[in-house]
Amino acid sequence: MNARIRSPLGVIIGLPMMFIAGMLFLSFGWNICADLERQMAAMIPAQSVVVEVVKRTANTNSRNRTFSYPVVEYRTATGELIRFESTLGGNPPAFQAGDQVEVLYDPQAPQSALIDTWEHWLPVYIFLGAGGVMIGLGGVMTLDLGLKLLKLGGLLGLIGAILWRRRT
Repeated sequence: MNARIRSPLGVIIGLPMMFIAGMLFLSFGWNICADLERQMAAMIPAQSVVVEVVKRTANTNSRNRTFSYPVVEYRTATGELIRFESTLGGNPPAFQAGDQVEVLYDPQAPQSALIDTWEHWLPVYIFLGAGGVMIGLGGVMTLDLGLKLLKLGGLLGLIGAILWRRRT
C-alpha cells in the first residue's frame, strides 16, 4: 500500500487560503450580526397574537412542500392596530392561531415588523460557525505542518526547501 506524500508547498499555499476564507466568513457573519442588531435597536417590542396561519406551497428540490406563515396582529404605542404576515414560514408550523408572540416593529413603518425569534439569527450562526471551523482547521493544519517541519530541520529546512524548489 503506497502512502500519498503531500507537498509542503501545497499545504503552505492552502493555509492562507483557508484562513482568508475563514476570515471572510467571520467578517460576513459579524456584518450580518451588526446590521441585525442595528435594525432591532431601532424597533419597539409589542405583544401580539397569531390570528391566522397561512399555508403556501413552494417547489423546493423538485418537490412541492407546504410552509405555514403566521399572520400576527399587534397594537403600536399609539394604539394603531397592525396586521402583518411573517416572512418566516415553517414546516411543521412554528405557531398556531391564538399563540401569544412578541414582535419588534419600526415606529416609522409599523407594517415592517418581525416576530422576535432566534431564526433571524440563523445566518449569523451559520457564517460565524463556518468561519470558526475554517480557521480552526487552518490552525490544526498549521500545527501539523510545523511538527512535520521540525522533523525536516525546522524553519531553516522550510526556507531551504522553498529555495531549492525555485532553483530546479
